[in-house]
Amino acid sequence: MDVLRGAAVGAVLLGHSWPGVFQGAGIVGVIVFFVLSGYLITGVLLRDIEQHREVRYGRFYAHRAFRLLPALIAFLSVYAVVELTADVLGDRSKGIIGYTLLAGFGYLKDLPLPFDVSMAIGPLWTLAVEEQFYLIWPALLVVALGRNRQGLLIGWSAAVVFSLMTASVLAMLILAPHLHSLVYALPTTWGLGLIIGSGLRLYRVKMFSWFAGRRPRRLALLGAVLVLAALVFFPKANESPAFFFVGGPLAMAAAAVLVVLAASRSQVLPRWTRPLQMLGTVSYAAYLWNYVVILWLNGGSTADLPPLVAVSAIVLTLLVAVVSWHTVEKLGRTGRDRFDRYCQARADART
Repeated sequence: MDVLRGAAVGAVLLGHSWPGVFQGAGIVGVIVFFVLSGYLITGVLLRDIEQHREVRYGRFYAHRAFRLLPALIAFLSVYAVVELTADVLGDRSKGIIGYTLLAGFGYLKDLPLPFDVSMAIGPLWTLAVEEQFYLIWPALLVVALGRNRQGLLIGWSAAVVFSLMTASVLAMLILAPHLHSLVYALPTTWGLGLIIGSGLRLYRVKMFSWFAGRRPRRLALLGAVLVLAALVFFPKANESPAFFFVGGPLAMAAAAVLVVLAASRSQVLPRWTRPLQMLGTVSYAAYLWNYVVILWLNGGSTADLPPLVAVSAIVLTLLVAVVSWHTVEKLGRTGRDRFDRYCQARADART
């Protein structure tokens, strides 16, 4: 799965660095992340239900916090220090640093807010979508599994999300075409990817059987890669209704194929995928930092990046991501392991 993460964050880096060329790359990478996240997190929930006949909500959300918060705290803290001292983006002058921290720590960036926030946390809308989804999804999944209605859950969830996306896009087109950036970030616009990923995990045995032979797997891999590669160049993807209704679902379908192929793979990955695996390992921090690094290096703008700035931003992003993985994210992993040992010790003491 790290290869998929690496490819997804690589697409995001391309979209941030050369937005005029790779106009659809950012959202294509995000869609792959959503489908993959839905698959993996639903797998975590299913294992909990199978082993303990329930979702241990405290453990689930604690693990999410240990995974996400250390890097997020480091990112927002550095942002606040830089802007308070140097005011590179003018956020101190605008008086929006506090609001920006509130939106970042509160996972609110995907929602219409009554205050302005910094461009620096623009990419955090995707994290907000995921965390809001996982506030609701575990309880729905428990109810559906208890009644053997998981298919109904996937179908109704997809229908509701797609209907809300359709309504918001049509409202934008009719009432306020200039608000495309607001509609683009809404939790319902791309939430279908999380539901598709969850459905893949619920029905993974059937999904695996569709790609059992070597020839079907190779054809599926080639087709999915070609679809995503073409969508990377989709013009004005973040504001085009055609992408909302056609490009997005196509990207989700292609991402779903790649997730199934990756999850059902039993052989060791070839050596040439090693760079993507390494990039996938540090993908979270790379995603957090790349946009603000570009803004700081290019005077607060992401447009018309000089080649040297674009390449320098990628190199610096990867350096920061590696440091993050070996420092603050390592603290999170250590904290998670200690939390698990503490919970296990308490469970053993009760028995």
